[in-house]
Formats: sequence, structure tokens, C-alpha cells
Amino acid sequence: MDKKNKPSPKREQSLSLLKKNLEDREFEFADYEYPKATIILPTYNSSQLISITIESVLDQQYPDFELVVIDGGSLDRTVEIIKSLKNDRIKVFSIAGNKRYELINKGIAQAEGQYISILFPGDFYISRHALRHAMGFAIQNELPDLIYSGALLRDGKKEAKILYRPLSINYLKRGQQPTSLQSCWFKNDVFKEVGKFNTDLDMRGGYELLCRMALTSRFSISSTSRVLSDYDLRSVTRKMVLVHFFETGKIIFSFFGLFPLLHWVFIQKDIKRFFKLWLGRLRAAFLGR
Repeated sequence: MDKKNKPSPKREQSLSLLKKNLEDREFEFADYEYPKATIILPTYNSSQLISITIESVLDQQYPDFELVVIDGGSLDRTVEIIKSLKNDRIKVFSIAGNKRYELINKGIAQAEGQYISILFPGDFYISRHALRHAMGFAIQNELPDLIYSGALLRDGKKEAKILYRPLSINYLKRGQQPTSLQSCWFKNDVFKEVGKFNTDLDMRGGYELLCRMALTSRFSISSTSRVLSDYDLRSVTRKMVLVHFFETGKIIFSFFGLFPLLHWVFIQKDIKRFFKLWLGRLRAAFLGR
């Protein structure tokens, strides 16, 4: 791991405790009982981040999984790095265009696993037993349509936070996901019933898909508070915050109507996040810090 991706001492301690919590647990299922899992990794000019993510996946102590990489025409060494690994579990596909959810949807079309999860460059599983825990939890809960776990959120500046809450209509009306998309494992058949990710969106495709699922009572959903994935927030920009804001409002209005939208505008934090980023840029420009 290079210095750019090296965790801080405090974060290393937190990750160490999380890993120990995962690795101390005994596994009660035989290898043949675990369902096949597909991890989808959309990439575009991700050469600086791609290695940490792929290494995390290939290190999984899980009997049956595949890594489906969908590249949107990278101009750097991303594809070269991936192909240099020469691992039979990696499948690489290239498409024209690099929109996030178009890449993911292409990966879903190629997925052979019973369960599908999604990682982005820079993200990684906290433990090499993360997949085994997730799929073991799925077996214990009679293979639900969706399982999700806690997620570690980090931006490289503040102490990492854990995201985990119930998947409920009340939270969704407030624009809040139960966890990150990276900590969700969808049954492959779900996408045949409700459709894939909305390619008109740039940031909130996972939230929009969860809204569709939550409003369809036929889906079974289970969750575990165990933290299994690490979500890299360091690349968030002012533009991304604005896109996040407008897409969230659009989705809330589409699914829940005008009154929930007005309530959300009153309580949400994206505007504060935008001005905080803007003021930070001004401070750097005029004060050099």
C-alpha cells in the first residue's frame, strides 16, 4: 500500500479492532453451502486506487466468488494493472462511456453470482472474511433478497464514522440510506423484478434503488450491524455535493411527493456541506492553508 492510501494510526487501531471482531467468529457452514457471489467494480482512470480494492477482494477467504470489472475506457494504466494480476476470478469488460450506473448495470448483466455487491476504486473489505460473514448471514436468514451491513466512512480528515440504520420509509423520506451501497448484497433476481440502476443519476442510484425495493413489500431484507466495508469519501467535491443534493430532492419528490420534499429541504445537510467545502477552498486560495 502506498503512502497516499496508508491509514492514520487511529484508523489503523479502529480497523484492527473491527478485523479482530470478524476473525474471532466461527463459521458454521461448509464451503459448498455458500452461494456464489459477484463483486462488481466499475472503473475509469483509477490506476492510483484500483490495487487496494482488487487486493481486498482477491484476499477474501470465500469458496466461490468472481470479480467483474467494468471499465469505461480508461486512458491511464487501470486496465493494464488489472490484467497484470492474471487471476481467473477476475473478468474484465470495457464499454464506451464512463457513467457510473451504466458501468454497474453492465456488470450486473455479466454477473453469474446469486448475490451481487458493488465496490468502487479505493473502497475495500475490512476483513478477508467479510464475504463469508455476509453470505453466512444470508444463509442464516434463509437467503433474503437483500442483506446489508454497517459501513466505515472516511474522508482522510476526521475520525472515521460508521453508517448503519434501519431501512425504513421514514429514513428514506429524509434522503437517508441504511448503509453505503458497498455494504449491500443484492440477490441477482432483484434486478429482474425492479430493474437495474437508474442511469439518469450520477450520485444517488443506490438510494433510488433502495426506495424502489422498500416500496415493494414482496422483498425480504435482513441486516447485520457488523462493519464489513470501508468507503473512501476523500474524492468528494463541491460539484458532487450539489449533484447529491438535487438528485436526492428529485428522488424524494418522485417517490414520496411534495410535502416530504419540503420537509427534507428543511432538515438536510447538503447545503451546509457545500458551503463548508467552498469556504475551505477560499481559505486555501487566500491563506495558503
